[in-house]
Amino acid sequence: MNLLIIDDDAVDRMAAIRTLRRSDLPLSSVDQAHSAGEGIHFANKKYYDIILLDYQLPSQNGIEVLRELRGTENFSSAIVMLSHSSDEELALQCVEAGAQDFIMKSEINASRLKRAILIAAERSNLERQVRESHEQLRNLAEQDSLTGLSNRYFFDAALKDLITQAQLDGRKIALLLMDLDKFKHINDSLGHVVGDEVLKKVASRLRGVLGIGDKICRLGGDEFAILLNHFEHLNHVRCLVDEVMFELSQPVQYSGRTIDISGSVGVATYPECAVTAIDLMKCADVAMYRSKGLGGKQAQYYSKQFHQKIESRIRIEHDLKRAIERDEFVLYYQPQVDSQSFDLVGVEALIRWQHPEMGLVPPDEFIPIAEESHFINELGRWVMDEACKQFQIWLNKPGMKDLNFTISVNLSARQLKDAGLSEFLLECLERYHIPADRIELELTESSLESSLVALDMLNKMSALGVKLALDDFGTGYSSLSHLNEYPFNILKIDKSFVRFIEHEDEASLLKAISSFAHSLGFDTVAEGVETSFQRDLCARLGVKRLQGYFFSPPIPANEIEIMWQPKPAIQ
Repeated sequence: MNLLIIDDDAVDRMAAIRTLRRSDLPLSSVDQAHSAGEGIHFANKKYYDIILLDYQLPSQNGIEVLRELRGTENFSSAIVMLSHSSDEELALQCVEAGAQDFIMKSEINASRLKRAILIAAERSNLERQVRESHEQLRNLAEQDSLTGLSNRYFFDAALKDLITQAQLDGRKIALLLMDLDKFKHINDSLGHVVGDEVLKKVASRLRGVLGIGDKICRLGGDEFAILLNHFEHLNHVRCLVDEVMFELSQPVQYSGRTIDISGSVGVATYPECAVTAIDLMKCADVAMYRSKGLGGKQAQYYSKQFHQKIESRIRIEHDLKRAIERDEFVLYYQPQVDSQSFDLVGVEALIRWQHPEMGLVPPDEFIPIAEESHFINELGRWVMDEACKQFQIWLNKPGMKDLNFTISVNLSARQLKDAGLSEFLLECLERYHIPADRIELELTESSLESSLVALDMLNKMSALGVKLALDDFGTGYSSLSHLNEYPFNILKIDKSFVRFIEHEDEASLLKAISSFAHSLGFDTVAEGVETSFQRDLCARLGVKRLQGYFFSPPIPANEIEIMWQPKPAIQ
């Protein structure tokens, strides 16, 4: 028996130890703590069968210590309270707080202490058995006995709780209902024993696709449900659905027999489809039966708009992979002009996708998909090569070659992890005979998440002689640290600080950003210039280059040539 004494009085501790030695109790160890904090530390570090706890401690009274110990997970030691007080009300309070017994210190003798310890240990053991029984009953009430998953009772409560929490913190959740196709045929032809084994295999597979915080249950029969606890992008839901559909399509092996299975899935999201647990279940159920009505082996989304977005995304992801070989991408160029002379001093290359059936697909629709599907590296290299190829044409074109302008290309976060990107850029510079200082690479602050990887890649690029521009400057939280850590040469002032300015008194942020950039010696580019007032204001503030619809939207390469080639002299 391991025993701990928590008492600030050394004399009382020694007296208790002498009494224990005379009690004939089978003691393995007796540890002493002279303060509440030390006693709690000992009790959390080591298991004790019995704790003798003094009520009157310097920093905390015994009841406070008792409650803190009983609040510790898996705490099961028996506690006997000791006190100089004979107050029966105090004794009752200690027992109500969780002590198994209460002894006045003046009454302590070997037989009294032994009896208290043995009774306390027995009471503690009974309490533990009751707790374990309650836990077993709770598990039986909330767990499906066949699969070990949560059951409908648990899931209904969990869904209500999750929606309540989502209402408080604004999160989105998704509910997937799934049903095995033609499962009755398996039961009828192969027997319920085989059917049960199929359900157990499916349950195990579905459990394996869950993320942290996600919940799964067997609603009954061959119907299952998954709660996606939180998602930020539609792709998170689609990825989970894809994993579920894959697991539901894999044959089950049992007793040397291969059993083909498939499933139908219905998806509903909160708050887009419904805002209550009952309605969300109805929406997912409707979507699931729509899947079965269409022949099964598929997933359907309750929200028509949501479903269309998912379908569009799947198609874009599929078609992206062949768009380069089909020559469906094209670069547009937006000019940048000198703020004083309005001469062409730069162009920004911007990708466009001319889909043969969907028409012009905006970059903000396909670039995020390209990044998530790892296609961005191939696409980024295509942009870099195509921009350099076009720049070579301009540098050799009469009239254009005399213009001292640069060309800029955007890089994404994932491209900075492309280990061979700097070598590829060098090959482009050499292949097209382009001076490195005429190339600019633009990055947004969000591209710099992996700082060590990004820093290494940007240093390699900078060593080639190309210029680096921090795009959307002023919108991020870490602009100052990025300027200090990374080898940027140019700051592109975000259009949000320019495009809505109509009067001088609305330009305070633009003035501050411009002054800051110039004080650090950076070249500056103002994006979003749309009026003559904005143009003149930026010029007065010393912004070197201007870019925006006031001068030109992004246009094809041949229109750049038309705009900036000198007109022939009149004979």
